Amino acid sequence: MSLLVKDFFNLLKTLAPLQIADPQDNNGLQIGSLSNPVTGILLTLDISKENISFALKHNLNLIITHHPFIFKPILNIIRDDPKGELIYTLIKNDLNLICWHTPLDKINNGVSESLIKAINLKGSDFILKEKNNENFGLGRIVYLKKSIKLKNLAKKIGKLINSWVMVVGDLETSVKAFGVCGGSGSFLKDELKNLGINTLITSDVKYHIAKDAYEEGFNFIIIDHGVSESFILSFLKTKIQKFLERKNSQIPIEIFETKSFYQVFIPKGGK
Repeated sequence: MSLLVKDFFNLLKTLAPLQIADPQDNNGLQIGSLSNPVTGILLTLDISKENISFALKHNLNLIITHHPFIFKPILNIIRDDPKGELIYTLIKNDLNLICWHTPLDKINNGVSESLIKAINLKGSDFILKEKNNENFGLGRIVYLKKSIKLKNLAKKIGKLINSWVMVVGDLETSVKAFGVCGGSGSFLKDELKNLGINTLITSDVKYHIAKDAYEEGFNFIIIDHGVSESFILSFLKTKIQKFLERKNSQIPIEIFETKSFYQVFIPKGGK
């Protein structure tokens, strides 16, 4: 018996319930039909021309992204616009698109814990727990067996995730515990300070937040947003593969890795 889009939709609901999504978030099936048979699955962070082409080439008719493709209301669909072209291509080729965003941010083994595993560590608890259910929350806390200098921690992280790293704070500061939030998590700074923790690994830290942190003696290790969330795709692939094994299904599943949009260039003698 063929597995349908709704089977994988229901699996995702089991892994990361929609009830814990942020109110303004847009998760679930965005293009396609729950009743469509699935020929193959592609996991990726965002929808793009490149991964749609990859999906078509390999007959992967279910694409699951982390970031919502449709987030704000669409007022028109014009084929000559970049987003309109993607919508046309998805529908014309009978592709199905599921997006699963903040629910994956808030589970124990979600986005932040996947990043922690990528740097060979383990999180202990959420930074900010859900008000109505403490089994879910945002960010994770890591306690080290031995303290490490901030600069050495940043270098280690950059090497393990194979990406650029920026630091806000005194590089010689000793770090024994830190928070991790894949994606944009600078809003968790004060939560960590209340816990007596002065370091956070996250992305997208704005200037004035960084300035305040520096003056307060709080440290940021800033990494690429896409890279920080990319490790959740391996978690999803493992869970889906186990589901397929239980169903005795040979449906192929692939991960499409998106290269960072950022190119870091420091001129000779620059700071």
